[in-house]
Parts: sequence; structure tokens; C-alpha cells
Amino acid sequence: MSKKLTKLIAEAELKRTQQVAGIKNRSAFLALREDIKEAMIDGWALKQIYRTLHSQNKIAFSYQTFVNYANELILKPKSLAITSTQNATSPLEQKVTYPNAKITNDNSHELPGFIFNPIANKEDLI
Repeated sequence: MSKKLTKLIAEAELKRTQQVAGIKNRSAFLALREDIKEAMIDGWALKQIYRTLHSQNKIAFSYQTFVNYANELILKPKSLAITSTQNATSPLEQKVTYPNAKITNDNSHELPGFIFNPIANKEDLI
């Protein structure tokens, strides 16, 4: 037996309003993305940024949604094409360098490992 038409309409409208709310939330975040990114560069925590924007009624979604948008749209953007304006490194995009790391020129992808020597060196034992 199929569902009543009124129940089907109610379910469809609920689904549509949820999708519209998600689109509105994302667009609100995108409108504030540059300000949020600037605040993150200045050292403010996401929780503090969220509280401020939420108290000013600039965003109306949950903190978890805010964090998801920040991760997806600011910290890990999925752009394949890199333009010349994106080549400048900001503090959020700087690569970590290790001063004691050895750079090898060989093309092997093997990790340096431990080589066992069964004969002990007497100088190492003292």
C-alpha cells in the first residue's frame, strides 16, 4: 500500500526546506569567507570567530557546520587550477621545513631504515 499523497507532499517539502537552508548557510559562510580567513591569520580561534558572528546574527547555523565549512572552504580548498594570485603564501598555507632533514637526489621511494649489525662496536658500548 502506498503512502497518502498528503504525507508524500509533507516529506518532499521538508526535504526541500532542509536543502534550501543548507544552501543559505553555505552562501552566508562564503560571503564572510575573506573576513573569517583574515581573523584566522590574525590568530583568532574558530570558536571565537563563530561566537562573534553568531551573536551578531550574521550566521545562523551550528558551530560544527561552521568548522566543516572552514575546513572545506578555507583550510583545504579543492581547487585544481592554481592561479598567479594563489601563489603567494599566507601563514595558513606555508609549508613546514625541517632543518635537519636530508634531501636525497636518488629517485628511490624507500624510507631510510635501521640496518642491523650483529658485531657490536666496543666504542658504542662504553
